[in-house]
Amino acid sequence: MSYSIKEEIPGFWFIDLKVDGEREYTGAYAVKSGKGVALIDVGPASTYKRILSALEAIGLACEEVRFIFLTHIHLDHAGALGNLIPYFPNARVIVHERGKGHLINPGTVLWSASKRVLGFVADIYGKPEPVPEDRIIAVEERMEFNLGKILFEIVPTPGHASHHVCIFLENEGVMFSGDAAGIYIPSLDVLLPISPPPFKLEQAMKSIKTMMSLNPKLVAFTHFDVSKNGSHLLRKYHSQLMIWYREINRLVVKGIENREEMLDFISKRDKDLTKFLERSELFPGIRRGVESGLEGFLQLVNEEKNKGQLSL
Repeated sequence: MSYSIKEEIPGFWFIDLKVDGEREYTGAYAVKSGKGVALIDVGPASTYKRILSALEAIGLACEEVRFIFLTHIHLDHAGALGNLIPYFPNARVIVHERGKGHLINPGTVLWSASKRVLGFVADIYGKPEPVPEDRIIAVEERMEFNLGKILFEIVPTPGHASHHVCIFLENEGVMFSGDAAGIYIPSLDVLLPISPPPFKLEQAMKSIKTMMSLNPKLVAFTHFDVSKNGSHLLRKYHSQLMIWYREINRLVVKGIENREEMLDFISKRDKDLTKFLERSELFPGIRRGVESGLEGFLQLVNEEKNKGQLSL
């Protein structure tokens, strides 16, 4: 099958989109309450038909979809939206104000920037189609949306991207983290940074603390699946980002530039990275994400160095 479905808790499904046939890579979520359905992230354009097939397999009608919540507008999270929106006549898209224009006109900046940054991976994800402006509700601050008995709270969480938000289900204690809490690989039980340029470490750390303050029971990762040890993973990610920042500072001071050597150096302080590197040939897409995260930290550290702010 080109996708798989798992009901995490009653009325709450995770859809593994199996992007490019890869394991534990990218997914989307569907939540049903009463007669309404919400989707949280929808994957890349190349897999939009898998979303439709998965909803049909679950028994959810397209007309039931009321909300499509986007954690951010990067292609692996929102690229399918323009293809999907005609199928969901009653749905409204919830996205940060800074992402709205990129959904309306994805070819202006989003696609060209994605091609430049992602290279061939952008073609794997596929080119996004425009979303009608009147289908979009833009948010900037915390906001709440009701779907039946479920309350969805939008929580701004910049760092990975300036327009990043998380979606919190207070009733169930579920935090849909997008990329704000890193990449989780269930089969290895490891957490990894996802911090491509331009990565804002200080904002990311504050965002993690914001998520921690809500004390989620579950963290629902787009990459990948649900962890029932949510609060622990958020604390772990906060510490992990500091480890990467400090170690990359040391590498820059030493003049070490080889990327393999850098990852090996960091892995001596980050046990999760060690476990991942031992098996990374099984996860080529995630490996690319980790390498991109390294570049995000390097850009940040080099900018601080050029400003005379580099410190250990």
